[in-house]
Amino acid sequence: MLAGLLALAAPATATLFVWVDEEGHTHVTDDPSALPGEGAGTPAEQAPGLWDRKVVGPSAPRPVPTRARSREEERVQRLLRGAVDDLRRGESARASATLEGVLRLEPGRAEAHWYLALLDRQRGRLDASEAHLRTFLAHAGERFEAWRASAERRLGVLEDERSLAEAQAAAGPLRFVALESPHFRIRYEERLGEASADFAHTVVRYLEEARALVSERLGVAPRESTRVVLYGKAAYLSAHRHRFSFPTVGFFDGRIHVVSAAHPAGELRALLFHEFTHAAFREHTGGDRPFWLNEGLAELSERASRHQEPLTRSERVALHRRVEAGAWIPLRRLSEGFGGLDEAAARVAYLQATATARWLEEHTDVARRTRLLADLGAGRSADAALRRAVGLDTDGLDAAVRQSIEREFPQAGT
Repeated sequence: MLAGLLALAAPATATLFVWVDEEGHTHVTDDPSALPGEGAGTPAEQAPGLWDRKVVGPSAPRPVPTRARSREEERVQRLLRGAVDDLRRGESARASATLEGVLRLEPGRAEAHWYLALLDRQRGRLDASEAHLRTFLAHAGERFEAWRASAERRLGVLEDERSLAEAQAAAGPLRFVALESPHFRIRYEERLGEASADFAHTVVRYLEEARALVSERLGVAPRESTRVVLYGKAAYLSAHRHRFSFPTVGFFDGRIHVVSAAHPAGELRALLFHEFTHAAFREHTGGDRPFWLNEGLAELSERASRHQEPLTRSERVALHRRVEAGAWIPLRRLSEGFGGLDEAAARVAYLQATATARWLEEHTDVARRTRLLADLGAGRSADAALRRAVGLDTDGLDAAVRQSIEREFPQAGT
């Protein structure tokens, strides 16, 4: 077992930029003036990127004079710009459908293959991601020469992920590396650190950023070191799949348990933000109830880690349809947990919890949110704690959230 002590050089609240130079060395800076110019190595990626959950890639095509383009080219350009805009808003499903539509019109369109490669990697579809990256390289031409090095690097990352999965499938008992930092006690699978030399430093940085955000938004942080365990996907499923009726990639049971890629990026960062929020919630309430509040706050933290809005328009539309159809899950039903829900219902429950937590954020300041958690920790009921925070009990809050959704879509069919 290896134990180490890591300190972060940059403040957890700083905006970090990551770039790779022409020799393949990775650089991290919080100074935008230190970034390379266009054409200097791999284009700079503000962390986290879409591979890391933010839009990073070739710019959407600029309009060209009408005489110089066909109607089909004009349509492709419009679709690509729309897809990139959707990605920036977090509407990944709609962006994916649009990009697939672009490829039906123009199968070799490099930009569409680039963004689909990133989306597929984000979803764990390694083979599809590799195929899109290789097609991108085949059709990039001089226009996207600056992105070739990044595409090659990402292909190497995919190969590392496959190697990790194959090694885990054939492995015996798990071996963990132990690591300590000022606020965390960490254990991670030995193989996770073999592919990435800065694995440990990256994990600690993500955790410190999560701690800073939760402290800022809720006014609380665990008083003792938080314990964290990181697994490769195969090992996580083997150890914990039996716990849940729907797919998960992380949970908190007094320790944060999460799936990690061999090269930690935005997916892991988002997971750690989510699960650290659960840790802070339990520390200050003594439990996980009301579950909708616990999960809603964690979802907001996760989305903030991606620089994503709390709820996308398509998600708000989906919630509005649930209200209209009388299929809204009562908040009281979600107070004790999401257990017994199938995958589709669980997704709805998370959206409702996120919408309700967002409503609370919009109607309280940090001091009230801190007091809400303290009241729950002091043994007050959820109804009593909510009345002190916003003057509503659980049912009243449920109605207020539904009304806010209905006001946003006043006419049926919008």
